[in-house]
Amino acid sequence: MSGNDQATIESPSQRQILRATSVAILVAALISVTVVLPAEYGIDPLHTGAALGLLSLSKAAAPGEARTATPAVETAAEQQAPVIHGVFVAQPSRYKIDSRELKLGAGEGIEIKYHMQKGAGMVYSWTANRKVQYEFHGEPDVKPAGAGEDYFESYQKDDAVGQKESHGTFSAPSTGIQGWFWDNESDGPVSIKLVTAGFYDYILQNRDDVKTRLEPADPK
Repeated sequence: MSGNDQATIESPSQRQILRATSVAILVAALISVTVVLPAEYGIDPLHTGAALGLLSLSKAAAPGEARTATPAVETAAEQQAPVIHGVFVAQPSRYKIDSRELKLGAGEGIEIKYHMQKGAGMVYSWTANRKVQYEFHGEPDVKPAGAGEDYFESYQKDDAVGQKESHGTFSAPSTGIQGWFWDNESDGPVSIKLVTAGFYDYILQNRDDVKTRLEPADPK
């Protein structure tokens, strides 16, 4: 092939470079408005953050409290693992295990609650031989200003159809007693098997308005 047949490669013109730069700036601005602002700061002028489910990432804590930290990655040095922050909460003592069976006659109810420090975690499972109405709730040691002594916070509730089981993980939003009230509205006896493992101080049982402090019944 002769030199005259070789394709000539032209450098991009100044106009093309400016056009490409403008497009890049416009894309970056759109990403900032549609993704970064809703996810990081809760600012959603185009409502794209709500549509993409990004606003939950920017949820702020209540007034006077620090914003809840999300896991963050610290860049690792060469040949070292990256450090992930915000996923570990140290506890002052070992976790406890509690396993117990609760018997309820027709029309009877019972509460089992665990006293937990704010941020402490618990995993749990309970099963019943027939459907029972229940509420998973907590009572903070320090009530909000103006709240009465009967103040409580509800986490999960079924007082209509009822359920035969529930399983999950729980992180205490405040220092206080956290647990369940079960109500047997059936015409026969109900047996509930409850197993928990977590960081709690003691257990409080309330049956017929009689409160009893219990120790964990570790099955080991």
